[in-house]
Amino acid sequence: MDTIIQIMKKYDFSEMETLVYTTLLEKGVMTGYEVSKQSGVARSKVYNVLEKLIKKNLVVVNKSEPKLYYAISSEEFLERLEKNVSHDLEVLENHLGTIKTKEEEELLWKLDDFDSALDKTTHLINHAKDSLLIQIWEDELAPKMIDILQKAEKRVERFVLVLFSNEHRYDIPLKKYYIHGFEEEKLKDFGSKWINVVADEKEVVFGTLDKQNHIIDVTWTKNKAMVNLAKEYIKHDAYTLKIIQENSEVLREQYGQEFEKIRLIYQED
Repeated sequence: MDTIIQIMKKYDFSEMETLVYTTLLEKGVMTGYEVSKQSGVARSKVYNVLEKLIKKNLVVVNKSEPKLYYAISSEEFLERLEKNVSHDLEVLENHLGTIKTKEEEELLWKLDDFDSALDKTTHLINHAKDSLLIQIWEDELAPKMIDILQKAEKRVERFVLVLFSNEHRYDIPLKKYYIHGFEEEKLKDFGSKWINVVADEKEVVFGTLDKQNHIIDVTWTKNKAMVNLAKEYIKHDAYTLKIIQENSEVLREQYGQEFEKIRLIYQED
């Protein structure tokens, strides 16, 4: 119920209105007194709430005494809500779409929470046209994210995804991706998981995500230097993983079974 209440609030329905409507939906025809008793909304307030729901066309009332109230079906309500939302979005698209955004390419914008980071990431993936370069962890690949990545993989010509997984779960329903395989070492470098998405070589979402400790440090920017840095980082990973994938036996002989010697980059005098 808490989830329903929070969602209904987004569409201008108070908690009491939601409680009254769902009670009538579940119980059927009721008097105001019965609505109050069953919903928990005080009798002194329930009639005012019912009047508001009548004006919003969620509840109907008979014309005789005693007054009886009845809720329209959830199907009718959702159909009407969808129609209204679609109309509002169409109006906004027609008006806001004519406003040209003033580009600001140099600033770095902080995304303060996981939802903001996910929304911006989703937007970049959905609107990429020519190229899409991604570093992402397997546990970020919820069904919705998988769906938009599948569509992007088919749509975008230059598509590269580097997949990380703590549990080494690399079997995902995509074709164009590289398995990283060196997660333990990378986590030591970064301190936590991260995300890196570069769309059309024009903008990037990059930063660390620590869901367990509710810590996020993610930036979105069109800054050319940052975009190029993030782009080359992903491409470098892909180059290395491709070489390892195609020459694994030779490289294991040279650098060890886990390629551990590759990381010994600091030369001694």
